[in-house]
Amino acid sequence: MGGFFTKDEINPNLNLLNINYEKCRDEYESARHRLVFNEGKEAYQDCKIATLFGRYHPSMDLAELERVYDQGVYVDPEREIFYTQNTVYVPTLFNLCLEVGIRQRCSINLLEPGKVIDWHTDLDPQGDDDLIIRGLWGLSVNPQNQETCQLLVDSKEGVQNQILSNNSMHFFWGRTKHHVFNNLTTPRACLSFGNVVPQERIL
Repeated sequence: MGGFFTKDEINPNLNLLNINYEKCRDEYESARHRLVFNEGKEAYQDCKIATLFGRYHPSMDLAELERVYDQGVYVDPEREIFYTQNTVYVPTLFNLCLEVGIRQRCSINLLEPGKVIDWHTDLDPQGDDDLIIRGLWGLSVNPQNQETCQLLVDSKEGVQNQILSNNSMHFFWGRTKHHVFNNLTTPRACLSFGNVVPQERIL
């Protein structure tokens, strides 16, 4: 499978997020001190993750989710999602995500200055006909001088890289080996979200 995909290949409706970038960025900057960030695990140990919502299944234990996320967790049965108390503080971002059709795991991912997400693969679920393609959207990425935050993907065409920036979107298959490094002097905040895509569209 190739390295990166385009927004048009994954979900053209995501352009609505780009159009409303400044509103979402300002909302995040105002609310970030109120968001509950959880420590990442394994390859994500240098990340802090503020979960917003995800796909809900009746077998899920809400009390356990509240323990894991350290906040209230609620269910929207119509949209088949669970959502956290974090969404109260970023309502514009939350509603826009739902409007463009995001229903898989969605969170704000914070990577501290000088830290990396080492090379790894994520065993995202997949169906017979669909794949979950990961999306990253730059919410607060503030390089000074020659600083960069880069995303690298080891595809069958070799290692490809993209530079993360404010309002940029990046898409890749989580089961492809990937790596992120942040040599900024400030934390890098991205919206991280899953997209269900028919395999025939991208293979």
